[in-house]
Amino acid sequence: MLSQKIKNWIRLILVPEIGPIRGKRLIERFHSPDKILGAKEEELLKVEGINRNFARAILAQNKEEELRQQLELIEKYQVKLIPLDASDYPIWLKSIYDPPLVLFVRGEFKEDDEVAIAVVGTRRASCYGVNMTQRLSAQLVQTGFTIVSGGARGIDTASHTTALRLKGRTLCVLGCGADIAYPAENKRLFDEIIKNGALISEYPLGSMPQRQNFPSRNRIISGLCLGVVVIEAPLRSGALITASCALEQGREVFSLPGEANTFRAKGTHQLLREGAKLVENVDDIIEELAPLLKNRLKRNDQVVSYC
Repeated sequence: MLSQKIKNWIRLILVPEIGPIRGKRLIERFHSPDKILGAKEEELLKVEGINRNFARAILAQNKEEELRQQLELIEKYQVKLIPLDASDYPIWLKSIYDPPLVLFVRGEFKEDDEVAIAVVGTRRASCYGVNMTQRLSAQLVQTGFTIVSGGARGIDTASHTTALRLKGRTLCVLGCGADIAYPAENKRLFDEIIKNGALISEYPLGSMPQRQNFPSRNRIISGLCLGVVVIEAPLRSGALITASCALEQGREVFSLPGEANTFRAKGTHQLLREGAKLVENVDDIIEELAPLLKNRLKRNDQVVSYC
C-alpha cells in the first residue's frame, strides 16, 4: 500500500496547471506536498508565480475520486512513483531547471542508467537512418551505455529494439500515461522495455497522448542523459526540440551527418553548423564525454557493430 506521503504527491500533481516550475518553487518553499496542500492562501501567494486563483485551486484540491482512480491504476499496472525528493530520483534529471514533480515508472532504474545517451530522430526514417541507428546503438550498448528514447516510430523504435536485442538497458519516456501504449503497434516493445529498463512518464496514469505533451517530455529524455544523438531530423522535428533542451541543460549534442539531398538531413546538418559534435561511431561520443565517464564503461576494443 502506498504511503500517505506518496498519496499527497499524487494529490499535488492533480492540481490543474501545476506544472514542473510552479511545483518546484512550491516544494522549495514548503519542502513537502502535505505542507503545500495544508498551507494558507496568503502563504501560497508568497511563492513566485502563484496568483490568487492558483492558490485557491490548491486549497480546493480534494479530488478523491481521481486519487482513487490513480491508486487503482498504479496497482493494476505495477507502477512505481518516484517523487522529486526521493533518494532514487535520477540524479541527472533532478539537476535540470524543470524536473518532473513525480515520475511514474514501469520497470526500474539502475545505477548504471546514470551513464545514458539519448538516441532520437524522425518517425519517417530511411533505411540509412535505421541502419545507422542500429549500428550506433549497438556500439553504445556494448560499451556500457543505457539507451534513452521516446518510443516513437522510426529512429526511436530502432534504438530501443537494438538495445533489447543485445540485452542492454533502455529507458523510454512517454508523452502519455505509463499505462498507455502509444503508438499502439509498439505495445509489445513497451512490454519488453519494462523487463529490461523502464517506461517513464510525468503524466498521471490514464493520460492520453496530446500534441503539447511531446515537446515537454523531450526535456526528460535529454535530462536523463549525458548527451543526445540526433539521427535524421527534418527542420521541424521533435528531435531538434530534444537537442535544444539538451543545450539548455548543459548536455552534449551529437549529430550524425545524413544524405545531402534529403529533407531528413536538414535538421542534423543544421545542428552541425551550429556546433554539434559530428558523430560517426561510439568513439566520437566517448571522446567528448570522457571527463564524465570516470572509467565506468567497458573496454572500447570489445565493441562489435550490430550491423
